[in-house]
Amino acid sequence: MAGRVLLQALLPRSTMATATFFTADVASQAIAHASSEQSLSSLSSGSTSTSSLTSLRPLESLDSISGSLDSFTSEWDLSRSAKSAAFGLSIVSWYGFSTTFVLSKVLPACSKKGITLSMALLQSSAQQALFAPPLTFSFLYSSAAVLHGDETAFETAKEQLPGVGATAWSFLPWVNGLVNWGIRSPGLKKAALASVSTGWATYLAVVATPS
Repeated sequence: MAGRVLLQALLPRSTMATATFFTADVASQAIAHASSEQSLSSLSSGSTSTSSLTSLRPLESLDSISGSLDSFTSEWDLSRSAKSAAFGLSIVSWYGFSTTFVLSKVLPACSKKGITLSMALLQSSAQQALFAPPLTFSFLYSSAAVLHGDETAFETAKEQLPGVGATAWSFLPWVNGLVNWGIRSPGLKKAALASVSTGWATYLAVVATPS
């Protein structure tokens, strides 16, 4: 019975986690590609003046965007995005177990009057303190070792973790707590949390990508 409940709780999250990390990796590759193109353009033609940018005709701008998209799709590493998605699938059982069967029992956020802001913030803070660090380190390490072939992946992840952790604490507990408390509609709440998760996963993917 407990296994069935766990499976029912994890299936929707596994789909969302897979899509989140796949999308995040695609976004990080697009950001890196755009940055590379901008650097090459600056080197080849010097700094572009504002007047030259504003003088571009709409069709020229569309052609430029289309060319950039074609360039990105030709260089996009699908296997890397798939590996990133697999990581999202692998962590969902740990994260789902921690939130569904640990925090919800130890720190129930709902009372007879409904969810309270203080308990929502406490639950999201506990989640960030207890369960996020090992997941974050695992992502940074696996990204360095598997996606980018870094032979010093462990040291790289150790160096990146404090800065990533500080960034996470600056907004994630507050945002997640406020969303869980302030949005009553289950559909809207899932959409909001999914947007936050995708944005955060994209940030992690950008940090993990070697400059």
